[in-house]
Amino acid sequence: MTRRRSGSRGVTPIGAAAFALVVGVGGSVLWWAQSANAAREDDTQSHADASQIADAASTFHAEHADGCPTISQLKESGFLSESTREDDAWGNRFRIRCEEDQISVSSAGRDQRANTADDVHASH
Repeated sequence: MTRRRSGSRGVTPIGAAAFALVVGVGGSVLWWAQSANAAREDDTQSHADASQIADAASTFHAEHADGCPTISQLKESGFLSESTREDDAWGNRFRIRCEEDQISVSSAGRDQRANTADDVHASH
C-alpha cells in the first residue's frame, strides 16, 4: 500500500520572507516614485511662480522706471493677483532684483540656501 502525500503543506518561512521582501521592495519603489514626482512638481510650480512674478515686475518697471518693485507693490498695484504665491514650494521668499533693463526673480530652493545649484531663477 502506498501513502499519498498531501499537496499542500502551508507557507514555508522562506516563502513568507520572500513574499514580505517583494511587497516591501514594491512599496518602497512606489513611495520613491511618488516622492520624485512630487519633487518635480514642486520645482516646476516654483519656476512658474517665479516667471509670473518676473513678468509682472518687468511690466511694472516699464511703467514705473523709478526703482525695483516688491511683490507687495505688484499685488497692490494690480500687476499680480492677490493669490500669487510669494514663496517657493519650500517656503523661501521670492526676491526681485532690477539691474538696468534686466529683471530677475529668485529663491533659495529645496536646500534652503541661496546661491546653490537648486535655486529657483526666472528673468525677464
